Amino acid sequence: MSRIENGKMELEYVPVDLYAVFEGIRELFSEQMKEKNLDFSVHTKQIENRYVWCDRKNVNRVLLNLLSNAYKFTPAGGSISTSIWQSGTSDNGYGTYEIRVQDSGIGMSKEFAERMFNAFERERTSTVSGIEGTGLGLSITKSLVDLMGGTIEVMTAPGSGTEIVIRLKFQLAGEDDVPDPEKLSDVTASREEVRESEVDFSTKRLLLVEDNLVNMEIANMILTQAGFTVETAENGKIAVEMVGSSEPGYYDAILMDIQMPVMDGYEATRAIRSLENKALADIPVVAMTANAFKEDVDAAAEAGMQGHVAKPVDVGTLMRTLTSVLR
Repeated sequence: MSRIENGKMELEYVPVDLYAVFEGIRELFSEQMKEKNLDFSVHTKQIENRYVWCDRKNVNRVLLNLLSNAYKFTPAGGSISTSIWQSGTSDNGYGTYEIRVQDSGIGMSKEFAERMFNAFERERTSTVSGIEGTGLGLSITKSLVDLMGGTIEVMTAPGSGTEIVIRLKFQLAGEDDVPDPEKLSDVTASREEVRESEVDFSTKRLLLVEDNLVNMEIANMILTQAGFTVETAENGKIAVEMVGSSEPGYYDAILMDIQMPVMDGYEATRAIRSLENKALADIPVVAMTANAFKEDVDAAAEAGMQGHVAKPVDVGTLMRTLTSVLR
C-alpha cells in the first residue's frame, strides 16, 4: 500500500492468455471452496480475444483479493462465481473487458459500501466481528484497478450478497506472442512433459516452509498432486533444524516463504548455506512469497536462493521453476 501511495508501483505488461489466468484461479480456489461446501464457478467463454497484454501479476492479485473476501464472507452452502467477458473492441487494437465476482454472502450496508475501499476500513457488525482481516485488501484492489486505468463498481445489500464489477481495457495480443506453456491448452500437456521427460517428481521430496496454514495447505495440495513427497515447517528456525538433522539427499529442494515469525526466509536460507555439511548446505532453495518486486527477487538471490515464485502461485511457473532447480 505504501508503494502504491508513493507512486512506486510499476505495471509490467506481458502477453497472457486470459483463459489460462482464470483457469489458474479456478485451480487455486476450488479445493477451499469444496471444503466449505461453496458452489464455485468460473466463466470465460464470452471472450472474442483471449490473448492480451496486461500486468498478469496484478490482475491475479485483484482476483485473489476479491475471491478471498467472497470466500470469507459467504457462509457454507452458498455460491461464488467469477467471470470475464469482452464488451467491445476498439479500432486501435484494444479490447474492453468486464470482470465480475459475485457471491451469495452476508452483503454490506450501503453506508459501508461507500467507504469500503478506504485503507483499514472494516464493517463493524456482529456478523463479521469474528472474521480476520486488515481492511487493506479492497483498498489495494481499488488502487491497482485505478493504476491499470479501469473502474470498479460494487452492488450489495445486507443479506443479499455482493457483486463487484471491474472494467479494464487491454491491448490485444496475438496467439504467437504468448509463450506456449502459458496457454491453457498447453498447461496439462506441459506438466506431463515436465514430469515424464525431464524430472520425475514422484522421486523428489520437498520441504515446504510456510507460516500461513491456508497457504501451506494449498501449496501442499498442488505439490502432492504433481507427485512430490512434501514435509512442512512453520517457520525458518524449524526448517533449519529439520535440514540440519537430515541425511544428505533426504530433501531435494526447499520452498521458502519470506515473511515468517521467529526466523524469516532470508535468515533461514543463510543459516542453511552456512551448515558444515556441504551436501546439506547446497540444497536448492526457492522463494515462494508475496514479496514479488524486483528488489525482492534480487534479495532472494543474495540470500542464496536459486529461484523465486510469486504469490498468488501460478502452477505452471512453480513447476517450471522446480524443474529447473531439480535438473
